Amino acid sequence: MKIQLLKGVALASLVAVMSSPLYAQTADQAAEPVGQEAGYGVGAALASIFYIPAKVTYAGLGLLTGGIGYLVSGGRADVANNIIYPAVRGNYVVTPSNLKGTEPIYFVGAGPDAPQPEKIAAAPATPRP
Repeated sequence: MKIQLLKGVALASLVAVMSSPLYAQTADQAAEPVGQEAGYGVGAALASIFYIPAKVTYAGLGLLTGGIGYLVSGGRADVANNIIYPAVRGNYVVTPSNLKGTEPIYFVGAGPDAPQPEKIAAAPATPRP
């Protein structure tokens, strides 16, 4: 009985591993040298050491200021949201793509009514008349 259970687990594991998708690299992708890729990774880590505390401090102060704005305005949520949303949205970590310039880095995020940058980029272009 135990051997049949082990064979079943082994077969299920084999099927799971063999049916998992593999990532293929297309020919049009330019392969960067390993040293350059590692350099971007180290640079992103070093930049994040300074960027993360600054962003977290900014977000925390934005939350505090938004709360004070809510109290001073007599409970108007729109006043608080216009302070809080830009403070807490945006990037918290610097990535190698940010250093390469392929993706922008947002320290101050968009307001509460503004669409997110990812949604803007993914939206289909509408032809102008």
